[in-house]
Amino acid sequence: MIEDSNDIETVTVLGRRIAAGRFAQIGEAILARARSAKPAYICVSGAHPLSLAKADPDFASALDGAALIVPDGMPVKWTLALKGHRDSERVAGPDLAAWLISRAEGEGLPVYFYGGMPDELDDLRRALAVTHPKLNVVGWESPPLLPHRPEFDAETAKRIDASSARLVFIGLGCPRQEFWMSRHSAAVNGTMVGIGAAFNFLSGRLERAPRAMQSLGLEWLYRLIQEPRRLLGRYLLHNTRFIWFALLDLISHWCKRSKG
Repeated sequence: MIEDSNDIETVTVLGRRIAAGRFAQIGEAILARARSAKPAYICVSGAHPLSLAKADPDFASALDGAALIVPDGMPVKWTLALKGHRDSERVAGPDLAAWLISRAEGEGLPVYFYGGMPDELDDLRRALAVTHPKLNVVGWESPPLLPHRPEFDAETAKRIDASSARLVFIGLGCPRQEFWMSRHSAAVNGTMVGIGAAFNFLSGRLERAPRAMQSLGLEWLYRLIQEPRRLLGRYLLHNTRFIWFALLDLISHWCKRSKG
């Protein structure tokens, strides 16, 4: 766990240790780690990654290597609440990225953006130039299409480390970004944050669901309407699997509590 976040409790959800705390508290812990200039990576995990980890031991290991796994998605937040952590807040990738970018701009903390297609990264660069003109961006990089389980790339790691970035935003999508971070983090003296599609939300290429849909746990439906071909199979499989495994997880939790 993060050295500067001993006050952040973690709770096991589907076998992974998930941060259970307030959004700002978790964000501050990530910033503290970034300021320390030590290697670390943060996974933003909702139903899809947690379901995938149940079936793929290598991916589970990638998640477990993170300094912190934060709860992206209302189902994960609800599971934490049902385990007794009702004050826990959702930490969605786009919200976390926006919060960290704002704080990094205020502190002059150097940041690096790695991932996305070239046109997506260009749109993000233009958007941030307007919303965060003083943000200290020390690198923009759109890599060629990587395999789902990318191998260690020493040149890329050296390039990012040489930039002195303290926050490295990784937008490669799940599971690619989790594997990538797990294999490159040790070679970079900064904190990597895997934020998936947040590049496109921050640039305005994709629109977030209305707050009411988000609070009801229906953001997945809004995204499905936006990108049906890409997301239909994922949601059918992993949302269903998450519900099943979460139910078993909660039954086990409640049984242990009753015996205690």
